Amino acid sequence: MDYKNMTLEELKKDLIIDAQKGHPFFLAGAIYWLAMGVLGFFLEGQQLALFYLVGTGSIFPLAILLGNMQKVNILSKNPLGVLGGIIGGIQAFYIPIWIVIYMKEYQLLPMAIGVLAGSHFFPYLWIYKSRAYLFFTVALALVSFIFGYIIIDQAFLLLPFLLTALYLLMVAALKMETKAFYDNTSINMQ
Repeated sequence: MDYKNMTLEELKKDLIIDAQKGHPFFLAGAIYWLAMGVLGFFLEGQQLALFYLVGTGSIFPLAILLGNMQKVNILSKNPLGVLGGIIGGIQAFYIPIWIVIYMKEYQLLPMAIGVLAGSHFFPYLWIYKSRAYLFFTVALALVSFIFGYIIIDQAFLLLPFLLTALYLLMVAALKMETKAFYDNTSINMQ
């Protein structure tokens, strides 16, 4: 692909088709949050929080695996895909914050992971021309804050299942947006 001679709009279209708006990341996130919710029935306290912390490292490789299984190129060489990777990599800077929270106030960890991980999705609303990314970023921050801080006794019980549902909703929304994009692109090409 000759990315150097493509316009910004062509780059966006190429990435939307290639990466299908990044939905495998949300599927991986849903699996992470579901696993954390199920673990909450067997573990508690700081031990459970440690699984939350260490488990975040599974999301990226799981997204790659799920993307490969669905033939979705989430590691696109498209310059906007590279930009998306850099934006996603910002989460590495959250790890020290999560570690400090784990050591000082571990019960706040689900909220911190939910809010910070969710906030990094905001720029994708521009990259993928997606209203779903806007809704999801705001919803994730609000739900994580309410059920991870205001109603803190629900942080390890209810929050992971609520976030699982939000992530699955996002997968469905992105698939619908991608399908609508394909349909609209097909109509415009005729």
